[in-house]
Amino acid sequence: MSEAPDGARHRRGMPGRNAFWRFNWLAHHKRIAALEQVRTHAHGALLDVGCGARPFEPLLADRITRAIGVDLRSSTELPTPPDAYADAMALPFRDGSFDTVLGMALMPYVAEPDRMLAETRRVLRPGGVAILEFQQMGPLWNPPHDYFRFTRDGAALLLRRNGLEMVAAVPIGGLMARVGLTLIARLNRINRGPWRALTEIPVRLLYAALQLVFEALDRLFFDPAEVMGNLVVARRA
Repeated sequence: MSEAPDGARHRRGMPGRNAFWRFNWLAHHKRIAALEQVRTHAHGALLDVGCGARPFEPLLADRITRAIGVDLRSSTELPTPPDAYADAMALPFRDGSFDTVLGMALMPYVAEPDRMLAETRRVLRPGGVAILEFQQMGPLWNPPHDYFRFTRDGAALLLRRNGLEMVAAVPIGGLMARVGLTLIARLNRINRGPWRALTEIPVRLLYAALQLVFEALDRLFFDPAEVMGNLVVARRA
C-alpha cells in the first residue's frame, strides 16, 4: 500500500502527540488517540474532507491505497493547496469513488449537515465507511461560520436519515478539557499583534502548564456523557 502524500509535510502547523506547549494540543492529541482506535476501519481510497494541513492522513497511511484532500478556497489552514477545492455539501466526484471518507474538526462548520452526509454516502462505495468527528462542546471557532454541536444520539440520527449506520463511537475529551480550551483560547488572543515578541515565551509556558493540568483533571473527572465530541465510524447502509 502507498503512503498518504507528503505525510511529514502535512503535519506542519498542528501540535504533535506530545507537543503540550503548542496551542490546542489539549484537543488535538485526543483526536489523534481517538483516530488510532478506529483506524482499522479505514481502507482503500480515502477522501479527506476539510483536509486543512492534512495532519491525520499519516495515521492511516498503511490502511489506505491513496488519499485525496479537499477544502474551501477560503480556508485559513492550507499551508499548501489541496488536491481539489470543494465544498463538503457538493463534492466534485462520481458516485462510489471512495472507500473511506475522513472528516476531522469539520461538522460544526457545515451549514447543512444533512446535505454533507448525503454527499458523503453518495461518494462512498458499497461497504465504504465514513470517519467523522462530531463536536459536542467547545469554544467558538471562526464565527459566524461555527453553526452546530452534536450529541452522540444526534449524530446517530443524522447518519441514519442519510443512509449511514454508526458502527463505532469514541469519545474525545471531557468537561475539564473543554474548560482548559477556553482558557487557552483567551491566552491566544493575548499573544497577537505588536506585543507578540514580548508575550510569546510567557504564553507558551502558560500553554504548557494549563494543558498539562487540565489533561490530568480530564482523566481524573472524565464523564462519557460530558465530552468534547465523538469520533464516529459509520458504514454506508
